[in-house]
Amino acid sequence: MKKFLLAGALLLSSATYAKSYFVKLNNQESLNALTESKNLGDKIFGLRAVETNIAPFAVIDSSLTKEELKAVLENNQMNVSYIESNEIDYKMTEYTPVDANYSSQWGLNGNYGIKAETAWISQKGSKDVVVAVVDSGIDYLHPDLKDNLWTNEAEMNGEAGVDDDGNGFVDDFYGINAHDNDGDPMDGNGHGTHCAGVIGATHNDVGIAGVANVKLMGVQIFTAAGRTTVEAIVRGINYAIDNGATVMSNSWGGGSFSQAIFDSVKAADEAGIIFIAAAGNGNFLGWGYDTDNKPNYPSSYELDNVVSVGSITSSGSRSTFSNYGKKSVDLFAPGSNIYSTYKGQTYKSLSGTSMATPHVSGVAGLVASEFPGADAYEIKRRILEGVRKMSAFSDNSVSGGILDAPGALGL
Repeated sequence: MKKFLLAGALLLSSATYAKSYFVKLNNQESLNALTESKNLGDKIFGLRAVETNIAPFAVIDSSLTKEELKAVLENNQMNVSYIESNEIDYKMTEYTPVDANYSSQWGLNGNYGIKAETAWISQKGSKDVVVAVVDSGIDYLHPDLKDNLWTNEAEMNGEAGVDDDGNGFVDDFYGINAHDNDGDPMDGNGHGTHCAGVIGATHNDVGIAGVANVKLMGVQIFTAAGRTTVEAIVRGINYAIDNGATVMSNSWGGGSFSQAIFDSVKAADEAGIIFIAAAGNGNFLGWGYDTDNKPNYPSSYELDNVVSVGSITSSGSRSTFSNYGKKSVDLFAPGSNIYSTYKGQTYKSLSGTSMATPHVSGVAGLVASEFPGADAYEIKRRILEGVRKMSAFSDNSVSGGILDAPGALGL
């Protein structure tokens, strides 16, 4: 029995209780001092700088509380802005899979779809517009997506196994895996590929048609099992900013407020990038709630470039699972039973505010193509002013309507 207790004590060492913290320093000098320090104590088990242009960030693994950790750092002459948990309970906002043989793209041209064909008479999209799909990655081998992928030309024309553009990622041809910190955004989950297809599946004789003929950048922040961290999200947003994204499509969220993620979305705002975000899929029972009273992040961040998107059904009613909010949800878009591309070069129907979000991201791509000089605020204004007004949404959204592609283009 004594041997058993001793083994248990060894397994439950102090390192077992380490928490992962995301830290913002006030200046680069403090970050340099942190990464070079060798005397922070035996309750700090690991640290690394998070290389971004957003702010001096670091991840620290420690058994200390946030307050204790801040005191240790400041006692070592490091100026700390804030410390928060690196673990976050954000999820991809897919609600539930449905019949995989359901093949009607009602979201484009159904009675309550976005009237895509009318919009396409005027504008089908431009390859100068880059939509970053901040999600679980993209199946870049999918025959309905491969011709509309964003490519990193420095890496495509460089040497295999070499970071040709010096951005910290090797062979990031189509984007990155920000969670694993490498250059391969291949989707092992399917969610990101589904969203990418709604936005920009190629208009050809294969499979489906996307809303816009734009370039799709793979920014993977989730593992195949659907897990993410603050670090992965910050890295992903930073990559999209640095590589010229026009639109960021974000079909995820639901957790607590994160100052670091807020700062990153704000950096996207300052770069003129519109940030389309899912309003969320309600409580654990699948019933949508009012985000005016219970915020859903990142869609509830009060920044001018954020567009919060709820979901509707093919009959024009709010999807039961969709969150709503007269002040916090900007508009509604098709999100129930949406057929799109999926991992493994397949297709599938899914439902969720995740599926509504890329419809808006695709229309944002059309608007950016039609008005090349438009910034995030102009694109957002055109989308919200162009909605189809419906009395059912007058009290549960900012715009009081549903997404309308011709309306956003001013047709």
